Amino acid sequence: MVGDLFAAPAAGFVRVALPVAVDGLFDYAVPAELADGAQPGRRVHVPFDSRQLVGVVVERLERPTAGAAGRLRSIDAVLDSHSVVSPMLIAILREEAARVLCPVGLALAAAMPPGSAPRQLERLALTPRGWSALRSGAATAGARPLLEVLAVGAAGEADLEREAPGSRQLLPVLEKDGLVARERRTAGPRVRPRTRRLLEHAPGLDLEAALAELARAPRQREVLRALAGGALAQRELTRRVPGAVRATAELARRGFLQTREELAPVEGGADFAEEEADVELTAEQAAALVRIEDAIRGRRPDRLLLHGVTGSGKTEVYLRAVAQALAEGRQALVLVPEITLTHQIVARLRARFGDRVSILHSGLRPGERLAQWELLRTGVTPIAVGARSALFAPLEDLGVIVMDEEHEPAYKNEEGFRYHARSLSAQRARAAGCPLVLGSATPSLETREAAARGEIERLVLSHRIGGRPLPVVELVDLERERALAPRGRKLLLSAPLRKALGETLEASAQAILFLNRRGFSTQILCFDCNEVERCKHCDISLVYHATEEQLLCHYCDYRIPPPEVCSACGSSQTGLLGVGTERLVEELRIQFPHARVARLDRDSASRRGVTEAVLADLARGRIDVLVGTQMVAKGHDFAGVRLVGVVNADLSLHFPDFRAAERTFQLLTQVAGRAGRGHLPGRVVIQTYAPEHYAIHPVVEHDYESFYREELAHRRTLGYPPFGHLAHAVVSGPDEAQTASAAQQLADPLRQASVCREGRVELLGPAPSPLARLRGRYRFQLLLKGSAFADVREAARGLQRGSARVPKGVRVTVDLQPIHML
Repeated sequence: MVGDLFAAPAAGFVRVALPVAVDGLFDYAVPAELADGAQPGRRVHVPFDSRQLVGVVVERLERPTAGAAGRLRSIDAVLDSHSVVSPMLIAILREEAARVLCPVGLALAAAMPPGSAPRQLERLALTPRGWSALRSGAATAGARPLLEVLAVGAAGEADLEREAPGSRQLLPVLEKDGLVARERRTAGPRVRPRTRRLLEHAPGLDLEAALAELARAPRQREVLRALAGGALAQRELTRRVPGAVRATAELARRGFLQTREELAPVEGGADFAEEEADVELTAEQAAALVRIEDAIRGRRPDRLLLHGVTGSGKTEVYLRAVAQALAEGRQALVLVPEITLTHQIVARLRARFGDRVSILHSGLRPGERLAQWELLRTGVTPIAVGARSALFAPLEDLGVIVMDEEHEPAYKNEEGFRYHARSLSAQRARAAGCPLVLGSATPSLETREAAARGEIERLVLSHRIGGRPLPVVELVDLERERALAPRGRKLLLSAPLRKALGETLEASAQAILFLNRRGFSTQILCFDCNEVERCKHCDISLVYHATEEQLLCHYCDYRIPPPEVCSACGSSQTGLLGVGTERLVEELRIQFPHARVARLDRDSASRRGVTEAVLADLARGRIDVLVGTQMVAKGHDFAGVRLVGVVNADLSLHFPDFRAAERTFQLLTQVAGRAGRGHLPGRVVIQTYAPEHYAIHPVVEHDYESFYREELAHRRTLGYPPFGHLAHAVVSGPDEAQTASAAQQLADPLRQASVCREGRVELLGPAPSPLARLRGRYRFQLLLKGSAFADVREAARGLQRGSARVPKGVRVTVDLQPIHML
C-alpha cells in the first residue's frame, strides 16, 4: 500500500482488515496522536486507493510486514474508545475465513454491530479564493449557483447536486482552480442504542413525609407509591396509574422524582410466559445434564449431541445448563435457527433468569439490536439468545453454547462470509473452554455420523416428558384418494384429513396444517399452449397471491397483475394450478365455516409483531386451525394442538439436491412433533404420493435410526457428506453465452491441475444451475467432490484464483460448505 509520506514520524504500525474482496491485511502507519487508541479490535478510518474505508485493527506492529512498501499511508482516525471485537474472536474469524476462502475483512465486517461505527464525512467548502470570486463577481455564471450553495455552509456532493444541478461536472474544475476544497469531519454513528427513560424517587426522599405533604394530590401520591418498589418506565407507570403523566411532571418540579436513561430491553416473549414450576427431570434428562454440567465446571470444550425426540424436554436441559454456567460466574449463548423460534425460548429464559437475557437477530430495529449488543458488552446481561449472527455477541467468558435444532439449514450464511454456525460455534467453544450442546430430534447426518465415530458424544432422550406418547401418524396415499375423488375436483384435504379436522374441532382442540408453499396458487397455466406465466428476471413461474391480487416472484419480488389472456399465445383459456397457504385457508373456511383460521408464512409475517401475535393467539386458544409453511413446523410447544395435518409431504422430496430426502424426513418429523404435547394424545395425518419412500414411511414410527441407516448407505455409495466434501461454484452473468464460456474457461485448467488429474477431486460440470436464471442473471454451476477437505479446498482455491480472469460483469461465488444446491 503506497502513498505519500506523512509529515509526523510514525508511532508504530498496524495491520488492518478492510471490507474488500481482497484476501489479506493491509499495513498502515499510526500517527503519534493516535498511538494509544489504535488497538486491536477497534475500528479505524483509512485511505484505500481513492476511497475512505472503515476497517478493524487486527494487530499492532513495530515495523511493517515483509514486502510492505516503505512509504505507508497512515490511519486517519480511530473510531472507537473500546474494542468492538475481542482478540479471541478476531483469531476465530481469521481461521474460519481462511478455511472457507473468504477475505478476512469481509468476515470481520460480519461481526460488527450494524451502523454503530462513527462516520468520517467528506464535505465540500469554499476556500478564501472561492469567497473572493463570489463576492467580486468573478465567478462564472455556471459556477455561481454552486458557490452560493456553499456560501451557506459545507455540503456533500449529493446535496450540492440536488441544490445546484450539474455541480458534479463542475467540481473537478473548481477544485483545480482552488475555489472549492474537500474537508473531512467525524460524525456520530448512523445508529444509536435504543434507550428508555426511567422515573424513580429522588435520592434521600422521605416517602412518608412526601405523602403527607401531598394529602390533597391523590394522583401524585399514587405515583410515589407505585415507584416505591423501584424505577419504572413512563409507559409502565401510566399502565399502573392512569393519568400519571401530569402527576410525574409536577412531582419532578417539586423535587420528589428524578429521571435517568438506560439501554432499553427488547420486548417479546411475555405472551408465552408461564408460571415457572419446579420440574422433575426424567432419568434421561438428569443423566444428560450431569454430563453437560461436568463439562461446564471442567471448562472443557466438549461437543455434545442432545438427541431427543420431540417433546422430550431438551429446552429444560438447556435452561439448567445455562443456570450452571451463570453459577460458575460465566456467560451463555443460545442459538436458534429462525427468528420465529425466539419468542418461546425467550419467554422460558426470561421466566427463569429475568432481565439477564439479551436478544440478537435481524428482525430487531438497528437501535434495539445495538442496545442489546451494548448490554452484553458491558456485562449487564450474561445470556445472549438469537439466530446465527448472535455468534458474534461480545461474550468474553462463555460457559456454554447451546445450538437448538442444529440440523436446520438456516444456520448456514449464504452470502459474503459463508460460515456455518455449527463450525463457528465449535471454534468459539474451543477458544472459550466451554461445551457446545447441539440439540435436535433429527440431527443432521454429518452430526449423527460424527457421534457414531466418537467425535461427538451423543446424549439420548428417547421418551417424551411425563410419559406422554408420541403422536399417532397416519399416511394418506394421495394417488388412491385422487382415484376415489369426483373427476375434476381439486384434492386439497383428503377424506381422512377432513374427518380428523372435524373430530378435533368437535373436541374443542386445535390443529396445525402444514403446506410449504405460500400464496394462493403456484402458477397460471394456459390450457391451449401449456405455457405458464413466468418471471421476466428469473427462470421460475409466478405465484398468484389473492390478498394482493398480484402475480409475484418469490426470488426477485417482480410482480404484475394477473393477465386476462395468456401472454404467450393470447388465449383466454387459462387457470390456476397448484395450491398455496392462501388457497388452503379459503378451503378451510368453506369446509369448516365456524372454525377460527389463521395463516403464518413469510407474507403474513412480514409485518412487525404479526408472528408473535399469531403464536400468542394460538397459545391462548383463540385460533382453532393454524395454516403455515415451515415457520410453524419446528420449535413451537402448544399444549392445545392435538392434530397436525401435512397437506403435501412430497414438495421437498424431489428437489435437485442430494439432501432432499434428509430435509423431507426432518421437516415431517418436526411438524409431526407439534401434536400431542399437552396431556392428551396427538394425531398426525400426512398426505403423500409416496407413502413407501424411505424418507416418509419411517415418520410413522418416529424412527430416525431407520432413515439414518438408509440415507447413510446412499451417501456412502455416492461419496457425499458425511463421507466426502463438496465445493459448489456458481458462475453468473447477464449474457448466457458469455457466462457459459466463462464457466468452461474456469473448468478446463482445473481439470489439468494435479488435484483433479490424480483423482483426489472430481469436477462435475459446468452445467446450467437448477435455477438457470435468477434476478436477470444466467447461472452455471460446477461441483467439486473429494474425500479430503484439504484437496477440495485446494481445487476451490484454483477456481477462486481463476475467477479474476472472467469477463467484466460475470461473477463467481465459491461455497466450501454448500447446504443448498439450487
